[in-house]
Amino acid sequence: MEKIDSYAFKNLIKNAGIAFMGIPVKESMNYMPYGVKIRDSLYTKAINLLNNSGYQKVMLSDLVDPDSLTEIDKVSKVSSGYMRVEKKNLMIAAGHEINAYIYIKELLKHGYQYSDLPVKIYNFGPVYRTNKNTKFPFNLGERKSFLECYSVFKTEENAEKELEFATNWNRMIIKELLHIPSVEVLRPPSTNKKISKRTICIDSITPLNETVITGMTYFHDDIFTKSVNLKYKDQAEKRNKIAYSIHFGLSENIFFSYLLNSCDGKNLRLYSFIAPIQVNVLNALNDEAHDNKIDNLNNMLKENNIRYITEKITRKKINSKIATNTLQGIPVTILLKKEHSDIEIYSISNGIQEFITTTNDMNTLLVTILNIIGNLLDKNDKIIREDMELREKESIVECNNLNELDEIVRNGKIAKIHLKNTEESVHIVESYLTGGEVLGFGLKKEYGHDIVTHEDVDTIAFVSRRS
Repeated sequence: MEKIDSYAFKNLIKNAGIAFMGIPVKESMNYMPYGVKIRDSLYTKAINLLNNSGYQKVMLSDLVDPDSLTEIDKVSKVSSGYMRVEKKNLMIAAGHEINAYIYIKELLKHGYQYSDLPVKIYNFGPVYRTNKNTKFPFNLGERKSFLECYSVFKTEENAEKELEFATNWNRMIIKELLHIPSVEVLRPPSTNKKISKRTICIDSITPLNETVITGMTYFHDDIFTKSVNLKYKDQAEKRNKIAYSIHFGLSENIFFSYLLNSCDGKNLRLYSFIAPIQVNVLNALNDEAHDNKIDNLNNMLKENNIRYITEKITRKKINSKIATNTLQGIPVTILLKKEHSDIEIYSISNGIQEFITTTNDMNTLLVTILNIIGNLLDKNDKIIREDMELREKESIVECNNLNELDEIVRNGKIAKIHLKNTEESVHIVESYLTGGEVLGFGLKKEYGHDIVTHEDVDTIAFVSRRS
């Protein structure tokens, strides 16, 4: 797959009608209508999985109530002073965590209908982030929208069980649906948020020689619930007990990680299932006598639940329109133009234009055209998926020598090493790097020799630059 730098990607996103990034408002990102449709298509799939698992949508303010300053200070004390924030918008530090747990506390306190543990909620909204010195084009210090999910339980065991659902939910969207090249890691204590007892991240691999956190799952245990005094009534023991919680979700990093990895350097490429327009029919026949045939084609596409648009264009605009469709990642374009008394039919997909047939009665070929479109949509998705899988395979390099580690990371690769899961081991490895960090440890056992001590171990770690 082609490399692309951050500046070129920003221009591509703008020219394709996705979003303005960083302009016209300083440090902001503004979606255009086409970009909103793609993003909403992706998030709809993620939200449907939440709805089917008992999560309910809520609206949390993107501005923190000043009264919650005292709550975040309590969290700071519980988590060894990690996030002591004074007179600042707490979203910078903690997303919606404080608001979410106070919200759940109020639900339980006032006895709203269906408000008994467990409570499962999600919020899709903006969070303010501070500026970051990074090549990843979306981290501009702007408002970034997060799909954040919170669930609170009576027991630690139940919270741990939900953690498994949350991890699988992230995995399903990032790995099984989008096939984004990535690694899944348990973050080491040295880089883990102190507000989390355990953090599992999926880091997307990008063509910018950096990884970026795309999906995250935090086991908060009782850290936040204790700070806001979120309790439930234990009927057996006749006393109030602190609840347990987890927090997970996706940021719009997933959207841009997908676009970065699927583009060919000059054009976007969209899976057919998230493309707002799956098929663009270009009618260059310039003859109203054929309009009924075009209507029949449109009806056939509609009956088969294919998202399409049909446009009448002049012959001189064919090339520019095809170029625009390719730029925007529209999976399939069908071109109809007239040569003498016959209709010539072409397909354009993944930058390749192919001649289908010549006919003087298009209605006899409607089923053939539909089958060709279906095959091209499947082929489009398969090509993108295989390219994603190839990038992941080529980006992860096994390393058993500390002296080779820095070069691998500086070349934009992810080093896979055997390493003990200790803070000391992490610090030793990172001391060999001029840039980069230990992303975390693999979730499965793999036996080999520790890169530091050369002892036999069953743990692996991944090392790279992280945005």
